[in-house]
Amino acid sequence: MNNNLVKSVESINEVINPNNANAMTKDLKKQLSKEEKALNYLINKKMGEAVINAQKQIVERLKQTISETESNEQVSVAILKDEVITFQLAKDGSEISKKVALVNHNRTINSKKVDKFIAIIANEEYEDAYPIIVMEAKELIKNGYTVTDINGRELSEDEAEGYFVILDGQHRTMAFAKLNAAKGGMIIPNVHVKENIDNVGKYLNDINTVGNWDKGDRITVAALTSKDELFENMAALIKEGFNPTTAGLIYTKKNISEKVIAKVLNGEEYKLPKDTVVDIKRGNNFITLCKAAHITVPFLTKRYFIKGFNSYAKATSESQAFDALTKLKVLNLNEASLKLIKEDDDFLEKLKEALKA
Repeated sequence: MNNNLVKSVESINEVINPNNANAMTKDLKKQLSKEEKALNYLINKKMGEAVINAQKQIVERLKQTISETESNEQVSVAILKDEVITFQLAKDGSEISKKVALVNHNRTINSKKVDKFIAIIANEEYEDAYPIIVMEAKELIKNGYTVTDINGRELSEDEAEGYFVILDGQHRTMAFAKLNAAKGGMIIPNVHVKENIDNVGKYLNDINTVGNWDKGDRITVAALTSKDELFENMAALIKEGFNPTTAGLIYTKKNISEKVIAKVLNGEEYKLPKDTVVDIKRGNNFITLCKAAHITVPFLTKRYFIKGFNSYAKATSESQAFDALTKLKVLNLNEASLKLIKEDDDFLEKLKEALKA
């Protein structure tokens, strides 16, 4: 094989590497066009049979990869259906058909992780040894938990009979569900049915290596552990896309430490930083008025907005700070002007400007 062909093989291996986040279908098709032209060139030049066959293999491999990638992309955007899927129970290998349910405030589902598992499952590379841990939905509802179907609709105790709540293995289950919606016939293996779990949050904390969770995951599960208004509202913001530290600042003006979160996860008594005041209404009013001024979550999650507001309120008064925030919309903020806000004081100055407008 000549040097150019070696480089071509290396190039195609890079493009179709499943671990390469940039291996999009568009790039693959561009590469296919390039390799087909190279193949035609080799044929027209009557190159050796071994070289031509090697190039044909590259072209065929690309075509197969494009087909698989397009199939996975279709599954990725498939609409999840509130329909039964087959669970294979670990205890005896028997199969049972149930619908998928989720408990409110479990870890937020990451679509990129789901897509990764879709590719693994579709390519028959899924390891059946991975456990999926579930619980009867009706039992969780009886224990006071909010349970939803796969699309977020809250379930009543009466209709929960046909549902399994996924406690651990949400990303893998969602991948199976999407494949099932697109193709049908999926079976989720190695399913463990748990009973009599009084504190779901603590159970999730116990069975997982918390080092694999980020702060957002820990706060979200803390909402399950404590059923505390603060953590429930922080979890809702995190689900919306807020940074967990910013969520804490919005509701308490303080940073919620990892030590406090660990205590909450373990169901222990905890104390917030000295002089901390939890004010959910204030925080939600801040968010609403910022959104009214066209400050979207990707900007609002940056700490200098809430810190700038808090500084202005401390320097003047709560009333004046909220008056300025209410008038902020007259500045007609847009993406370009919001990108110029890079420090707490930058937003504080915008509030002053709004009050004078």
